[in-house]
Amino acid sequence: MAYSPATSRPDAAVDPENASVLRRVLIAGGLGTLLEYFDYASYSYLATTIAVVFFPANEDRTVALLSTFAVFALSFLVRPLGALIWGSLGDRLGRKTVLATTILIMSGATFLIGFIPGYAVIGVAAPILLLVLRIAQSFSASGEYAGAGTFIAEYAPAHRRGLLTSVVPMAAAAGFLLASLMATVFYSTMSPEFMQEWGWRIPFLVAGPLGVLGLWLRSRLEDTPQFRRLQEREAEERRNPLGSRTAPGGRWAEAVRSLPSMIKVLLVMSLNAGAYYLLLSYIPTFLIEEAGMDEGSANLVVTIGLVVYLGLIPIAAHFSDRIGRKRTLMISSLFFIVLAYPIMSLFSLGGVLLASAVLIVSLVFFAMNDAVFPSYFTEMFGTRSRYLGFALPFNVGAMLFGGVAPFIGTWLIAQTGNPSSPALFLILVGVLSLVGLLLSAETTRTDLVDEQREVGTRPIPTV
Repeated sequence: MAYSPATSRPDAAVDPENASVLRRVLIAGGLGTLLEYFDYASYSYLATTIAVVFFPANEDRTVALLSTFAVFALSFLVRPLGALIWGSLGDRLGRKTVLATTILIMSGATFLIGFIPGYAVIGVAAPILLLVLRIAQSFSASGEYAGAGTFIAEYAPAHRRGLLTSVVPMAAAAGFLLASLMATVFYSTMSPEFMQEWGWRIPFLVAGPLGVLGLWLRSRLEDTPQFRRLQEREAEERRNPLGSRTAPGGRWAEAVRSLPSMIKVLLVMSLNAGAYYLLLSYIPTFLIEEAGMDEGSANLVVTIGLVVYLGLIPIAAHFSDRIGRKRTLMISSLFFIVLAYPIMSLFSLGGVLLASAVLIVSLVFFAMNDAVFPSYFTEMFGTRSRYLGFALPFNVGAMLFGGVAPFIGTWLIAQTGNPSSPALFLILVGVLSLVGLLLSAETTRTDLVDEQREVGTRPIPTV
């Protein structure tokens, strides 16, 4: 079915047939992201149980937690390689083909984690198997978020691109919310013995049927109109090389021309990855270990925050469609630079109401980064390198600043004895993000272009 994205005119409309296609694109794109983040969140929210299951019973609690988070962090090491492979394949073979493959591998690896015997049964083989499957899962996931963001952006009308691509971070937040709800219910209703035997496995086993559903949805869609138009143009230029408008050197040369933009978006990604995994992944463990909360209360705090956060994401994304990506992202960076230390200090006081209020305020400003960066990333690259341009800095940022966030938070407290010390990490990533934004141009409401050399050459209409 043909689909013609609307232009950047504010009054551009989407006809009913195209609107139906767009709805299916949003659902198919978002489901894989939900699955990816549901697993990551489940692993973190059940970290205190997983530490007991996969590491020796006589090991110090802090050491076991550090080992659990080390497995979490090590799995991120393959993400740049995965981004390089999936991103280049997505730019060459198409977005749909790669997205169908990644969701199949990711859901399969996640499903198998649920069957690994614990350390008490198979010894050191247990954490090794856990690491191997998390590496396989992380490798496939490295093409998922960027692919979904690119897929939706290339279908979306320019004047609603921020709002529509925010479906991807909404799906990620929904994955965290489902995992948090599940962990809250489990810890409130199940005995520690049952949690260690079967309870922790349930979230991972759910990935199997979700992956099959996601594969079926994605197989029913055509590739994006932007990618199909580029394929048609390149086929015509091969037939008539004298009339070619394509920059010389092929897709790898195009990727090299994209490197300056990749560096800028990597800097912006540092805050997204670092704050995401510190606020939404590590905070339950922080509240348990540093504020003296029980597991059920700590996960309830994050559940409350995530319910509110799901409503904040489309508001922040629409805000960026109105005032601009760069301005919205800068507000978020400045907030974390100035207020990270007070935030962590208040978290350490404990109490469900106080912790929930602090988390919600933090998420208001984090949404101004998380809801906006998918549209910002896609607008920074031409179609010939957009998947790779999005995937590589996104996954390098996830490896450098995301996967290590829970480990760094735990390590900083262990080294300093100061429960507010994880704020130093938040301040660092806030500064890096601000630097990247100061080096970037505004991209809001511009048409997506095919060549990297054309990025930023289109005038930005007045709102």
